Amino acid sequence: MRSLILTKYHFASLWNWRSTYLGRFIEPVAYLLFLAASLGSHLREPTGGYGTFVLTGLVCLLSFRAATSSMSDVSNDRKWGVYAIYSLSGGGSLGYLLSVVLFALAVFLCQLVMLVFFGLLIFGEGVSSVNQALATSGKGLLLVGGWTGIGAAVGARVHSYSTRDFLVTITSLPVILAAPLFYPIDDSSGFVFYVASLNPLTYQVGWLRDSDPSTILFSALWAAAALLLAFFMLRGAERVSSER
Repeated sequence: MRSLILTKYHFASLWNWRSTYLGRFIEPVAYLLFLAASLGSHLREPTGGYGTFVLTGLVCLLSFRAATSSMSDVSNDRKWGVYAIYSLSGGGSLGYLLSVVLFALAVFLCQLVMLVFFGLLIFGEGVSSVNQALATSGKGLLLVGGWTGIGAAVGARVHSYSTRDFLVTITSLPVILAAPLFYPIDDSSGFVFYVASLNPLTYQVGWLRDSDPSTILFSALWAAAALLLAFFMLRGAERVSSER
């Protein structure tokens, strides 16, 4: 129950951080309207159509962005005493983490609905079938849960805003651009090929596009491992950070 109450306050914070969250909703639509729509007319048609290809890529992008959001939420909660107050009221690290994950999943589902809507406007009915959309959203929820855990772990341990900002800056572009989110990279060679082979999004977007049931297991293992890491990081962290 405490987790649900705290989740309610996470939703209430949407208004205080409305500009930030507005940007989170605008970014994937901007990628879809401008980058994807432009690339779609120049790339060789992938299996299943470019609309489905880019939609799964954007779902993967949204899951990765959840890490940045949860990192900010956790660091702010520790900075301003929200995590400490929750702990003093009888809440534990697991309940707190659950509230962060529930909020992230709800935001993701809203983003996904909006993406599918604009995807249908641009690419028509070729975006995806109902079954494929459900499978993508299910695995997407697991990926979001995992990346939320990664962000929470960083927010629990890194007390410096400048350090967190540096981590986001040096990882975002290489991770996003060196993965087949908007374009195939099968024929890439050299530096991009090696970066892509180390890039978790390369494998995760593959899970989203593959109908093999084993990809659900891989997604679940990713979520479990990342959330377990976040739990131990939060449990061992100070309730109030030294950051000011």
